[in-house]
Amino acid sequence: MKPYAAAAYACGMALIGAALLLGIFEPLAAMTRLVPLDPNEGWNAFFAQAAVGGGDLYPPPGSLIVNNYPPLSFFIVGALGWVFGDNIFAGRWVALLSMTAVAVNLFLWLRATGSEARIAWLGAAVFAALAVTYGRPYAAINDPQWLAHAIMTTGLVVLWRGGASRGALAFGALILLTGGWTKHLLVPIPIAVTWWLSRKSRPALLAWMGWAALFLTVLSLLTWWRFGMAFFDSLRSARAYSVHQAIKETGRAMKWFAPIIAPSLLLMLPRLSSEKVQFAVAYLLVAALVAMAAAGGIGVDINAFFDLMIASSLCAALAVETLWETRLAVRWPSYEAGSVLVLLLGGYLGARAMSLLPGALQEYRGLDALEQETAVFTRLIAEQGKGRAACETPELCYWAKSPFTFDFFNYGQRLFVGAATLSGCASLFDGRTFPLLQLDPNKGRPGSFQLPAACNAVIERNFRPILTSRLGVLLVPRSSPELRVSMPLP
Repeated sequence: MKPYAAAAYACGMALIGAALLLGIFEPLAAMTRLVPLDPNEGWNAFFAQAAVGGGDLYPPPGSLIVNNYPPLSFFIVGALGWVFGDNIFAGRWVALLSMTAVAVNLFLWLRATGSEARIAWLGAAVFAALAVTYGRPYAAINDPQWLAHAIMTTGLVVLWRGGASRGALAFGALILLTGGWTKHLLVPIPIAVTWWLSRKSRPALLAWMGWAALFLTVLSLLTWWRFGMAFFDSLRSARAYSVHQAIKETGRAMKWFAPIIAPSLLLMLPRLSSEKVQFAVAYLLVAALVAMAAAGGIGVDINAFFDLMIASSLCAALAVETLWETRLAVRWPSYEAGSVLVLLLGGYLGARAMSLLPGALQEYRGLDALEQETAVFTRLIAEQGKGRAACETPELCYWAKSPFTFDFFNYGQRLFVGAATLSGCASLFDGRTFPLLQLDPNKGRPGSFQLPAACNAVIERNFRPILTSRLGVLLVPRSSPELRVSMPLP
Protein backbone atom coordinates (compact mmCIF):
# COMPACT_ATOMS: atom_id res chain seq x y z
CA MET A 1 0.00 0.00 0.00
CA LYS A 2 1.34 3.41 -0.97
CA PRO A 3 1.92 6.01 1.77
CA TYR A 4 -1.07 8.16 0.87
CA ALA A 5 -3.34 5.09 0.81
CA ALA A 6 -2.06 4.05 4.24
CA ALA A 7 -2.67 7.60 5.46
CA ALA A 8 -6.25 7.55 4.15
CA TYR A 9 -6.90 4.24 5.95
CA ALA A 10 -5.38 5.59 9.18
CA CYS A 11 -7.41 8.80 8.99
CA GLY A 12 -10.60 6.83 8.36
CA MET A 13 -9.96 4.58 11.35
CA ALA A 14 -9.15 7.64 13.48
CA LEU A 15 -12.51 9.19 12.52
CA ILE A 16 -14.32 5.96 13.37
CA GLY A 17 -12.49 5.94 16.72
CA ALA A 18 -13.53 9.56 17.30
CA ALA A 19 -17.16 8.62 16.59
CA LEU A 20 -16.84 5.83 19.16
CA LEU A 21 -15.45 8.18 21.81
CA LEU A 22 -18.08 10.85 21.13
CA GLY A 23 -20.85 8.28 21.36
CA ILE A 24 -19.69 6.40 24.45
CA PHE A 25 -18.69 9.19 26.83
CA GLU A 26 -22.22 9.98 28.08
CA PRO A 27 -23.29 6.32 28.55
CA LEU A 28 -20.06 5.69 30.49
CA ALA A 29 -20.69 8.73 32.68
CA ALA A 30 -24.28 7.70 33.38
CA MET A 31 -23.81 3.98 33.99
CA THR A 32 -22.45 4.43 37.52
CA ARG A 33 -25.00 7.08 38.49
CA LEU A 34 -28.26 6.54 40.36
CA VAL A 35 -30.37 7.81 37.45
CA PRO A 36 -33.02 6.03 35.35
CA LEU A 37 -31.80 5.43 31.80
CA ASP A 38 -34.64 3.30 30.42
CA PRO A 39 -37.78 1.69 31.93
CA ASN A 40 -36.42 -1.72 30.90
CA GLU A 41 -33.69 -1.35 33.51
CA GLY A 42 -35.99 -1.60 36.50
CA TRP A 43 -38.17 -4.24 34.84
CA ASN A 44 -35.13 -6.46 34.25
CA ALA A 45 -33.77 -5.74 37.73
CA PHE A 46 -36.95 -6.94 39.43
CA PHE A 47 -37.02 -10.19 37.48
CA ALA A 48 -33.30 -10.73 38.12
CA GLN A 49 -34.14 -10.32 41.80
CA ALA A 50 -36.87 -12.92 41.46
CA ALA A 51 -34.53 -15.33 39.64
CA VAL A 52 -31.92 -15.49 42.40
CA GLY A 53 -34.21 -14.71 45.33
CA GLY A 54 -36.71 -17.52 44.85
CA GLY A 55 -39.44 -15.22 43.55
CA ASP A 56 -41.99 -15.86 40.83
CA LEU A 57 -39.98 -15.37 37.63
CA TYR A 58 -42.99 -16.15 35.42
CA PRO A 59 -46.20 -14.99 37.12
CA PRO A 60 -49.40 -16.83 36.17
CA PRO A 61 -51.69 -15.50 33.40
CA GLY A 62 -53.81 -12.56 34.50
CA SER A 63 -51.17 -11.19 36.89
CA LEU A 64 -50.48 -7.47 36.99
CA ILE A 65 -46.86 -8.09 35.98
CA VAL A 66 -45.68 -10.11 32.97
CA ASN A 67 -42.28 -11.55 32.05
CA ASN A 68 -42.09 -12.22 28.31
CA TYR A 69 -38.30 -12.77 28.15
CA PRO A 70 -36.38 -16.07 28.41
CA PRO A 71 -34.74 -16.73 31.78
CA LEU A 72 -30.98 -16.82 31.24
CA SER A 73 -30.15 -13.11 31.53
CA PHE A 74 -32.07 -12.80 34.80
CA PHE A 75 -29.93 -15.44 36.48
CA ILE A 76 -26.68 -13.93 35.16
CA VAL A 77 -27.53 -10.37 36.17
CA GLY A 78 -29.18 -11.48 39.39
CA ALA A 79 -26.09 -13.41 40.46
CA LEU A 80 -23.81 -10.45 39.73
CA GLY A 81 -26.27 -8.09 41.36
CA TRP A 82 -26.25 -10.23 44.49
CA VAL A 83 -22.45 -9.92 44.58
CA PHE A 84 -22.34 -6.16 43.89
CA GLY A 85 -25.55 -5.18 45.67
CA ASP A 86 -27.55 -3.72 42.76
CA ASN A 87 -29.02 -5.50 39.75
CA ILE A 88 -29.25 -2.35 37.64
CA PHE A 89 -25.56 -1.50 37.93
CA ALA A 90 -24.65 -5.15 37.42
CA GLY A 91 -26.80 -5.26 34.28
CA ARG A 92 -25.18 -2.10 32.92
CA TRP A 93 -21.73 -3.66 33.23
CA VAL A 94 -22.96 -6.86 31.61
CA ALA A 95 -24.36 -4.86 28.68
CA LEU A 96 -21.16 -2.84 28.22
CA LEU A 97 -18.94 -5.93 28.33
CA SER A 98 -21.33 -7.79 26.01
CA MET A 99 -21.27 -4.97 23.47
CA THR A 100 -17.48 -5.12 23.58
CA ALA A 101 -17.64 -8.89 23.13
CA VAL A 102 -19.70 -8.47 19.95
CA ALA A 103 -16.98 -6.21 18.50
CA VAL A 104 -14.32 -8.77 19.47
CA ASN A 105 -16.37 -11.56 17.87
CA LEU A 106 -16.69 -9.63 14.61
CA PHE A 107 -12.90 -9.25 14.58
CA LEU A 108 -12.47 -12.97 15.26
CA TRP A 109 -15.00 -14.01 12.61
CA LEU A 110 -13.34 -11.90 9.93
CA ARG A 111 -9.96 -13.32 10.87
CA ALA A 112 -11.38 -16.85 10.86
CA THR A 113 -12.68 -16.29 7.32
CA GLY A 114 -9.21 -15.30 6.11
CA SER A 115 -9.43 -11.51 6.25
CA GLU A 116 -6.28 -9.65 7.23
CA ALA A 117 -6.08 -7.78 10.53
CA ARG A 118 -6.77 -4.35 9.02
CA ILE A 119 -10.09 -5.57 7.63
CA ALA A 120 -11.02 -7.27 10.91
CA TRP A 121 -10.23 -4.11 12.87
CA LEU A 122 -12.36 -2.12 10.44
CA GLY A 123 -15.41 -4.38 10.85
CA ALA A 124 -15.15 -4.28 14.64
CA ALA A 125 -14.63 -0.50 14.69
CA VAL A 126 -17.57 0.26 12.37
CA PHE A 127 -19.82 -1.86 14.59
CA ALA A 128 -18.57 -0.20 17.79
CA ALA A 129 -19.16 3.28 16.36
CA LEU A 130 -22.67 2.37 15.21
CA ALA A 131 -23.47 0.73 18.56
CA VAL A 132 -22.81 3.97 20.45
CA THR A 133 -24.40 6.31 17.91
CA TYR A 134 -27.41 4.62 16.34
CA GLY A 135 -27.63 2.22 19.30
CA ARG A 136 -26.69 4.71 22.01
CA PRO A 137 -29.96 4.32 23.99
CA TYR A 138 -28.91 0.69 24.60
CA ALA A 139 -25.25 1.36 25.36
CA ALA A 140 -24.53 0.28 28.95
CA ILE A 141 -28.12 -0.11 30.14
CA ASN A 142 -29.53 -3.03 32.11
CA ASP A 143 -31.11 -4.92 29.22
CA PRO A 144 -30.30 -8.42 27.86
CA GLN A 145 -30.08 -7.29 24.21
CA TRP A 146 -26.30 -7.04 23.97
CA LEU A 147 -25.75 -10.12 26.11
CA ALA A 148 -27.83 -12.14 23.65
CA HIS A 149 -25.94 -10.72 20.65
CA ALA A 150 -22.63 -11.51 22.36
CA ILE A 151 -23.68 -15.13 22.81
CA MET A 152 -24.99 -15.39 19.24
CA THR A 153 -21.83 -13.97 17.67
CA THR A 154 -19.72 -16.25 19.88
CA GLY A 155 -21.57 -19.21 18.41
CA LEU A 156 -20.91 -17.88 14.92
CA VAL A 157 -17.18 -17.65 15.62
CA VAL A 158 -17.13 -21.19 17.02
CA LEU A 159 -18.79 -22.57 13.88
CA TRP A 160 -16.41 -20.85 11.46
CA ARG A 161 -13.22 -21.41 13.42
CA GLY A 162 -14.20 -25.05 13.77
CA GLY A 163 -14.76 -25.38 10.03
CA ALA A 164 -18.28 -26.76 10.64
CA SER A 165 -16.77 -29.91 12.12
CA ARG A 166 -18.93 -32.24 14.20
CA GLY A 167 -17.71 -30.74 17.45
CA ALA A 168 -18.12 -27.18 16.20
CA LEU A 169 -21.65 -27.91 14.98
CA ALA A 170 -22.69 -29.35 18.35
CA PHE A 171 -21.05 -26.63 20.42
CA GLY A 172 -22.24 -23.89 18.05
CA ALA A 173 -25.84 -25.13 18.18
CA LEU A 174 -25.75 -25.12 21.97
CA ILE A 175 -24.32 -21.59 22.08
CA LEU A 176 -26.87 -20.19 19.61
CA LEU A 177 -29.74 -21.75 21.53
CA THR A 178 -28.30 -20.28 24.72
CA GLY A 179 -28.49 -16.90 22.99
CA GLY A 180 -32.11 -17.64 22.16
CA TRP A 181 -32.75 -18.42 25.83
CA THR A 182 -31.45 -14.91 26.53
CA LYS A 183 -33.49 -13.00 23.92
CA HIS A 184 -35.85 -15.12 21.86
CA LEU A 185 -36.24 -12.86 18.80
CA LEU A 186 -32.57 -12.99 17.77
CA VAL A 187 -33.12 -15.43 14.90
CA PRO A 188 -31.12 -13.90 11.98
CA ILE A 189 -27.80 -15.61 12.80
CA PRO A 190 -29.36 -19.08 13.27
CA ILE A 191 -31.29 -18.69 10.01
CA ALA A 192 -28.21 -17.47 8.11
CA VAL A 193 -26.10 -20.29 9.56
CA THR A 194 -28.69 -22.86 8.47
CA TRP A 195 -28.66 -21.42 4.93
CA TRP A 196 -24.84 -21.41 4.88
CA LEU A 197 -24.66 -25.05 5.96
CA SER A 198 -27.29 -26.06 3.40
CA ARG A 199 -24.91 -24.82 0.68
CA LYS A 200 -21.75 -26.08 2.33
CA SER A 201 -22.55 -29.72 3.06
CA ARG A 202 -25.68 -31.83 3.37
CA PRO A 203 -24.17 -33.98 6.18
CA ALA A 204 -23.17 -30.80 8.05
CA LEU A 205 -26.69 -29.40 7.65
CA LEU A 206 -28.29 -32.60 8.94
CA ALA A 207 -25.90 -32.73 11.88
CA TRP A 208 -26.60 -29.07 12.65
CA MET A 209 -30.35 -29.57 12.56
CA GLY A 210 -30.05 -32.71 14.67
CA TRP A 211 -27.99 -31.04 17.38
CA ALA A 212 -30.25 -27.96 17.32
CA ALA A 213 -33.38 -30.12 17.68
CA LEU A 214 -31.81 -32.09 20.53
CA PHE A 215 -30.69 -29.04 22.49
CA LEU A 216 -33.97 -27.23 21.82
CA THR A 217 -35.89 -30.21 23.20
CA VAL A 218 -33.66 -30.49 26.27
CA LEU A 219 -33.79 -26.75 27.03
CA SER A 220 -37.56 -26.67 26.54
CA LEU A 221 -38.07 -29.63 28.86
CA LEU A 222 -35.78 -28.16 31.52
CA THR A 223 -37.58 -24.83 31.30
CA TRP A 224 -40.97 -26.54 31.53
CA TRP A 225 -39.78 -28.59 34.51
CA ARG A 226 -38.53 -25.44 36.28
CA PHE A 227 -41.24 -22.92 35.38
CA GLY A 228 -44.16 -24.92 33.99
CA MET A 229 -46.41 -23.67 31.21
CA ALA A 230 -46.26 -20.14 32.66
CA PHE A 231 -43.00 -19.60 30.77
CA PHE A 232 -44.48 -20.51 27.39
CA ASP A 233 -47.67 -18.56 28.09
CA SER A 234 -45.60 -15.49 29.00
CA LEU A 235 -43.71 -15.54 25.69
CA ARG A 236 -47.08 -15.20 23.95
CA SER A 237 -48.20 -12.22 26.01
CA ALA A 238 -50.54 -9.79 24.27
CA ARG A 239 -49.00 -7.02 22.16
CA ALA A 240 -50.54 -4.73 19.57
CA TYR A 241 -49.03 -4.50 16.09
CA SER A 242 -48.88 -1.52 13.73
CA VAL A 243 -47.90 -1.76 10.07
CA HIS A 244 -47.54 2.02 10.04
CA GLN A 245 -45.01 1.83 12.89
CA ALA A 246 -43.08 -0.93 11.09
CA ILE A 247 -42.76 1.25 7.98
CA LYS A 248 -41.82 4.33 9.99
CA GLU A 249 -39.18 2.60 12.11
CA THR A 250 -37.71 0.83 9.08
CA GLY A 251 -37.42 4.17 7.31
CA ARG A 252 -35.59 5.68 10.27
CA ALA A 253 -33.17 2.76 10.41
CA MET A 254 -32.51 2.92 6.68
CA LYS A 255 -31.50 6.56 6.98
CA TRP A 256 -28.64 5.32 9.14
CA PHE A 257 -27.70 2.11 7.37
CA ALA A 258 -28.46 2.69 3.67
CA PRO A 259 -25.30 4.82 3.13
CA ILE A 260 -23.31 1.81 4.36
CA ILE A 261 -25.37 -1.06 2.96
CA ALA A 262 -25.92 0.20 -0.60
CA PRO A 263 -22.27 0.77 -1.59
CA SER A 264 -21.18 -2.34 0.32
CA LEU A 265 -23.54 -4.61 -1.62
CA LEU A 266 -22.54 -2.99 -4.91
CA LEU A 267 -18.82 -3.37 -4.23
CA MET A 268 -19.13 -6.99 -3.05
CA LEU A 269 -20.74 -8.10 -6.33
CA PRO A 270 -17.44 -9.29 -7.86
CA ARG A 271 -16.93 -11.64 -4.90
CA LEU A 272 -20.37 -13.21 -4.52
CA SER A 273 -18.81 -16.61 -5.10
CA SER A 274 -16.86 -16.17 -1.83
CA GLU A 275 -18.29 -18.18 1.05
CA LYS A 276 -17.86 -15.43 3.63
CA VAL A 277 -19.38 -12.78 1.33
CA GLN A 278 -22.35 -15.04 0.66
CA PHE A 279 -22.87 -15.54 4.38
CA ALA A 280 -22.56 -11.82 5.17
CA VAL A 281 -25.11 -10.92 2.47
CA ALA A 282 -27.49 -13.66 3.62
CA TYR A 283 -27.18 -12.47 7.22
CA LEU A 284 -27.82 -8.89 6.09
CA LEU A 285 -30.96 -9.81 4.13
CA VAL A 286 -32.38 -12.03 6.87
CA ALA A 287 -31.66 -9.36 9.51
CA ALA A 288 -33.41 -6.72 7.39
CA LEU A 289 -36.52 -8.87 6.87
CA VAL A 290 -36.76 -9.89 10.53
CA ALA A 291 -36.25 -6.29 11.67
CA MET A 292 -38.92 -4.92 9.34
CA ALA A 293 -41.41 -7.51 10.58
CA ALA A 294 -40.55 -7.05 14.27
CA ALA A 295 -40.52 -3.24 14.15
CA GLY A 296 -44.32 -3.11 14.03
CA GLY A 297 -44.70 -4.57 17.51
CA ILE A 298 -45.75 -1.88 19.97
CA GLY A 299 -42.90 -1.35 22.41
CA VAL A 300 -40.28 -2.68 19.98
CA ASP A 301 -37.39 -0.24 19.77
CA ILE A 302 -34.30 0.35 17.65
CA ASN A 303 -32.92 -2.93 19.01
CA ALA A 304 -34.96 -4.70 16.32
CA PHE A 305 -32.31 -3.47 13.87
CA PHE A 306 -29.22 -4.48 15.85
CA ASP A 307 -28.62 -7.63 13.80
CA LEU A 308 -28.82 -5.41 10.72
CA MET A 309 -26.24 -3.14 12.35
CA ILE A 310 -23.89 -6.08 12.95
CA ALA A 311 -24.35 -7.41 9.42
CA SER A 312 -23.82 -3.93 7.93
CA SER A 313 -20.50 -3.66 9.75
CA LEU A 314 -19.32 -6.98 8.35
CA CYS A 315 -20.42 -6.00 4.84
CA ALA A 316 -18.62 -2.65 5.07
CA ALA A 317 -15.37 -4.40 5.98
CA LEU A 318 -15.79 -6.99 3.23
CA ALA A 319 -16.54 -4.26 0.68
CA VAL A 320 -13.21 -2.60 1.46
CA GLU A 321 -11.52 -5.99 1.26
CA THR A 322 -13.12 -6.53 -2.16
CA LEU A 323 -11.62 -3.29 -3.42
CA TRP A 324 -8.22 -4.27 -2.07
CA GLU A 325 -8.33 -7.69 -3.72
CA THR A 326 -10.03 -6.83 -7.02
CA ARG A 327 -8.27 -5.13 -9.93
CA LEU A 328 -10.40 -2.15 -10.92
CA ALA A 329 -11.19 -1.36 -14.54
CA VAL A 330 -9.86 2.16 -14.03
CA ARG A 331 -6.40 3.57 -13.51
CA TRP A 332 -6.93 4.27 -9.84
CA PRO A 333 -5.36 1.36 -7.92
CA SER A 334 -7.77 -0.73 -5.86
CA TYR A 335 -5.77 -0.27 -2.64
CA GLU A 336 -6.17 3.48 -2.88
CA ALA A 337 -9.89 3.14 -3.64
CA GLY A 338 -10.40 0.87 -0.64
CA SER A 339 -8.55 3.24 1.66
CA VAL A 340 -10.65 6.17 0.45
CA LEU A 341 -13.76 4.12 1.23
CA VAL A 342 -12.49 3.67 4.81
CA LEU A 343 -12.00 7.44 4.97
CA LEU A 344 -15.56 8.01 3.72
CA LEU A 345 -16.91 5.55 6.29
CA GLY A 346 -15.04 7.40 9.03
CA GLY A 347 -16.36 10.73 7.82
CA TYR A 348 -19.93 9.45 7.74
CA LEU A 349 -19.79 7.92 11.24
CA GLY A 350 -17.97 10.96 12.62
CA ALA A 351 -20.65 13.28 11.22
CA ARG A 352 -23.38 11.11 12.75
CA ALA A 353 -21.63 11.23 16.12
CA MET A 354 -21.24 15.00 15.93
CA SER A 355 -24.95 15.43 15.20
CA LEU A 356 -25.76 13.61 18.45
CA LEU A 357 -23.16 15.45 20.52
CA PRO A 358 -25.31 18.45 21.64
CA GLY A 359 -27.96 16.13 23.09
CA ALA A 360 -25.32 13.97 24.76
CA LEU A 361 -23.66 17.02 26.34
CA GLN A 362 -27.01 18.25 27.63
CA GLU A 363 -27.73 14.87 29.20
CA TYR A 364 -24.23 14.76 30.70
CA ARG A 365 -24.58 18.21 32.26
CA GLY A 366 -27.94 17.21 33.75
CA LEU A 367 -26.73 14.06 35.50
CA ASP A 368 -26.14 15.70 38.90
CA ALA A 369 -29.59 17.30 39.00
CA LEU A 370 -31.23 14.11 37.75
CA GLU A 371 -29.51 12.09 40.45
CA GLN A 372 -30.86 14.50 43.07
CA GLU A 373 -34.37 14.16 41.63
CA THR A 374 -34.01 10.38 41.68
CA ALA A 375 -33.10 10.51 45.38
CA VAL A 376 -36.22 12.59 46.14
CA PHE A 377 -38.50 10.32 44.12
CA THR A 378 -37.16 7.10 45.64
CA ARG A 379 -37.45 8.53 49.17
CA LEU A 380 -41.09 9.47 48.61
CA ILE A 381 -41.89 6.13 46.99
CA ALA A 382 -40.39 4.36 49.99
CA GLU A 383 -42.25 6.58 52.49
CA GLN A 384 -45.62 7.01 50.79
CA GLY A 385 -45.84 3.84 48.70
CA LYS A 386 -46.20 1.51 51.70
CA GLY A 387 -44.69 -1.32 49.67
CA ARG A 388 -47.51 -1.13 47.10
CA ALA A 389 -46.42 1.72 44.83
CA ALA A 390 -46.83 1.35 41.06
CA CYS A 391 -43.96 2.81 39.02
CA GLU A 392 -44.05 3.39 35.29
CA THR A 393 -40.27 3.79 35.62
CA PRO A 394 -39.68 0.54 37.54
CA GLU A 395 -36.10 1.37 38.57
CA LEU A 396 -37.48 4.07 40.88
CA CYS A 397 -39.49 1.46 42.76
CA TYR A 398 -36.49 -0.89 42.67
CA TRP A 399 -34.17 1.69 44.24
CA ALA A 400 -36.89 2.55 46.76
CA LYS A 401 -36.92 -1.15 47.72
CA SER A 402 -40.62 -1.28 46.87
CA PRO A 403 -41.86 -4.51 45.22
CA PHE A 404 -42.81 -4.73 41.55
CA THR A 405 -46.61 -4.45 41.74
CA PHE A 406 -47.80 -3.31 38.30
CA ASP A 407 -46.46 -3.59 34.75
CA PHE A 408 -47.84 -0.54 32.94
CA PHE A 409 -46.70 -1.58 29.48
CA ASN A 410 -47.90 -5.18 29.43
CA TYR A 411 -51.16 -4.39 31.21
CA GLY A 412 -51.77 -1.59 28.73
CA GLN A 413 -51.13 -3.94 25.81
CA ARG A 414 -53.63 -6.43 27.21
CA LEU A 415 -56.20 -3.64 27.30
CA PHE A 416 -55.44 -2.47 23.77
CA VAL A 417 -55.78 -5.96 22.24
CA GLY A 418 -58.84 -6.88 24.31
CA ALA A 419 -57.13 -9.49 26.52
CA ALA A 420 -58.26 -7.49 29.59
CA THR A 421 -61.33 -5.33 30.15
CA LEU A 422 -61.37 -1.59 30.79
CA SER A 423 -63.67 -2.16 33.74
CA GLY A 424 -60.65 -3.47 35.65
CA CYS A 425 -59.17 0.03 35.70
CA ALA A 426 -61.91 1.23 38.03
CA SER A 427 -60.82 -1.18 40.77
CA LEU A 428 -57.10 -0.96 40.09
CA PHE A 429 -56.96 2.83 40.29
CA ASP A 430 -59.62 3.40 42.92
CA GLY A 431 -57.07 4.91 45.31
CA ARG A 432 -56.98 1.85 47.57
CA THR A 433 -54.99 -0.71 45.55
CA PHE A 434 -52.00 1.59 44.99
CA PRO A 435 -51.25 4.27 47.61
CA LEU A 436 -48.84 5.98 45.18
CA LEU A 437 -48.33 6.11 41.41
CA GLN A 438 -45.25 7.23 39.52
CA LEU A 439 -46.01 8.09 35.89
CA ASP A 440 -43.57 8.99 33.15
CA PRO A 441 -43.75 12.42 31.47
CA ASN A 442 -46.69 12.35 29.02
CA LYS A 443 -46.10 15.47 26.92
CA GLY A 444 -48.28 17.63 29.12
CA ARG A 445 -51.23 15.24 29.14
CA PRO A 446 -52.48 13.62 32.36
CA GLY A 447 -52.05 9.91 32.95
CA SER A 448 -49.84 7.25 31.38
CA PHE A 449 -49.09 7.10 27.67
CA GLN A 450 -49.11 3.29 28.00
CA LEU A 451 -52.72 3.12 29.17
CA PRO A 452 -55.92 3.91 27.25
CA ALA A 453 -57.83 7.13 27.86
CA ALA A 454 -60.49 5.39 29.97
CA CYS A 455 -57.87 4.21 32.46
CA ASN A 456 -56.23 7.62 32.57
CA ALA A 457 -59.61 9.20 33.28
CA VAL A 458 -59.95 6.94 36.33
CA ILE A 459 -56.46 7.92 37.50
CA GLU A 460 -57.20 11.62 37.09
CA ARG A 461 -60.44 11.27 39.00
CA ASN A 462 -58.97 9.37 41.97
CA PHE A 463 -55.40 10.69 42.23
CA ARG A 464 -53.73 14.06 42.60
CA PRO A 465 -50.09 14.99 41.87
CA ILE A 466 -47.70 15.81 44.68
CA LEU A 467 -44.47 16.22 42.70
CA THR A 468 -43.52 16.74 39.07
CA SER A 469 -40.06 16.69 37.49
CA ARG A 470 -38.19 15.32 34.48
CA LEU A 471 -38.75 11.89 36.03
CA GLY A 472 -42.49 12.30 35.63
CA VAL A 473 -45.09 12.80 38.31
CA LEU A 474 -45.89 11.24 41.68
CA LEU A 475 -49.58 10.91 42.51
CA VAL A 476 -51.39 9.93 45.68
CA PRO A 477 -55.10 9.21 46.25
CA ARG A 478 -57.23 12.33 46.60
CA SER A 479 -58.34 11.05 49.99
CA SER A 480 -54.74 11.16 51.29
CA PRO A 481 -53.67 13.94 53.67
CA GLU A 482 -52.15 17.02 52.07
CA LEU A 483 -48.43 16.66 51.42
CA ARG A 484 -46.14 19.48 50.35
CA VAL A 485 -43.09 18.35 48.41
CA SER A 486 -40.50 20.29 46.45
CA MET A 487 -37.37 19.46 44.53
CA PRO A 488 -33.97 20.61 45.77
CA LEU A 489 -32.48 23.40 43.72
CA PRO A 490 -29.99 22.15 41.11
